[in-house]
Amino acid sequence: MNLVRKDLIRTSLLLVGGILVNTYGLSWIPFDRLHLSTFWNSVLGRGISSLLTLIGIYFLCPNVFKRFKFNGDIKRVGISLLVVAYLIGPALWHTNYRGANIAQVFESFIFALFIGIEEDFFARGYIFGVLERYGVWIAAIVSSVIFGLSHLTNIVWGHQSAAYTLAQAVSAGAFGFLAVALMLFSGTIWLPILMHGLTDFPMQFDTEVQYTKMVTGGGDWVGVGLEVLVYGVIGWVLISWNNLESRERITKWGRKAQLID
Repeated sequence: MNLVRKDLIRTSLLLVGGILVNTYGLSWIPFDRLHLSTFWNSVLGRGISSLLTLIGIYFLCPNVFKRFKFNGDIKRVGISLLVVAYLIGPALWHTNYRGANIAQVFESFIFALFIGIEEDFFARGYIFGVLERYGVWIAAIVSSVIFGLSHLTNIVWGHQSAAYTLAQAVSAGAFGFLAVALMLFSGTIWLPILMHGLTDFPMQFDTEVQYTKMVTGGGDWVGVGLEVLVYGVIGWVLISWNNLESRERITKWGRKAQLID
């Protein structure tokens, strides 16, 4: 019992410590004095934050690094890409790119991609990695809840309304669950990073007036409910599929071992 309690305390400390470092770890860097553009300020800050997360993963949950490469399963990667295309395609198609040149579109994509890199390294890399010892489902659900709750800080730092931010947190939690499922199913963290970047990409073309009106308004709970349902079902299917095939592989290996013996 004492061992279980100590393990839970250790895990809690790793989670709380990681969240604090991820949230406040770069507050000592005077980015405003670097006189960089918004693009480079964001890329630099998120890049350093991602590096700190990688250091944490290296020392505390190094097994996570197996998901920083492709495992060679083209079929699973293809299915994952179809899921991403199905969910993100309509938003990309209806985005208003009018007035933006190729360089601006590319810069907007890189900007959004670094959001995915930083947040997925932490949520799907570090947080999931720390919790994975308790089982895939617990790690998936808890890491997704933490990811959703992390968006509540936007009330203060993002100057968003409480109603909009609460809806955003619930939506982000469901999104996080789907992102974990894609990572487990495809075997690589880069699929959820791509999905994350593409999800945030269309917002880069909203005008300041459109963005301010959106984040200071109310929450679209009908839309959030649909997202929770769709993301939850697809995520559940992918994780269950992955677990089923993993059990089948283990069973086959066991049978082969018995035959050899």
